[in-house]
Amino acid sequence: MEKAQHGRMYSYKDIQQWEGNWELIDGVPYLLASPSYIHQYVVGELHLALAPYFKARGCHLILSPFDVQFDTNSDEEEAKTVVQPDLFVICNINQLKRKRVQGAPDLVIEVLSASTGIKDRNQKYYLYETNGVKEYWMVDPSNRTIEVIGLEDGRFQKRAVFGPKDVLTSFLYPDLAISLDSILHMDDV
Repeated sequence: MEKAQHGRMYSYKDIQQWEGNWELIDGVPYLLASPSYIHQYVVGELHLALAPYFKARGCHLILSPFDVQFDTNSDEEEAKTVVQPDLFVICNINQLKRKRVQGAPDLVIEVLSASTGIKDRNQKYYLYETNGVKEYWMVDPSNRTIEVIGLEDGRFQKRAVFGPKDVLTSFLYPDLAISLDSILHMDDV
C-alpha cells in the first residue's frame, strides 16, 4: 500500500497518470494489489446472488474496478476521495456517470484480504459512514463471515454477522435474503 510522501495531497488527476489501480482517501493514494482467487470467487458469487434482486428494483449492482467519487463538490479531476469498492449498489441513476459514480452508493460490499483488511475496517468504514452509505458489508473469507452494518441517524449503529450456514438479511432491503452456503464454503486455495 503506497501512501503520500511529505504530506502532499494527491488528486484524481494524479492517480490517472500512474501505473496500476489506485484509490484516494482524503488525498492519500493507495495502490490496489491484484486480488486472490478466493477474493474473486466471493465477489463473483455475491454478484450472481444479488444481481437479480437489484435489477428487479431498477438499481445497478456494479463490480470493481469502477470509481466512486465521494467529494462531489470538487471538480472531478481535483477530487481527493475516489475509491473502488468490490461491489456496490446505486439506485439513483443520476449518480451514475460514464466513468464513475458521484456520491455515496446505497450499499457497499468489501471483501477483506490481508492487504486491504485494515483499510476496509478503518479508513473505508469511516469514509462510508461519514458520507452516508446506508449499508456496508464486510466479507471476511478467512473467517467465513459477512458483517452487515447499517446506517441509523447518520452513524453505523446496526450490526449483524452471518456465517456459511446462515441466510443473510439486509437492514436496508428487508426482503433481501441470500443463502451463504455456496458463497462462504469455498475451497482453501
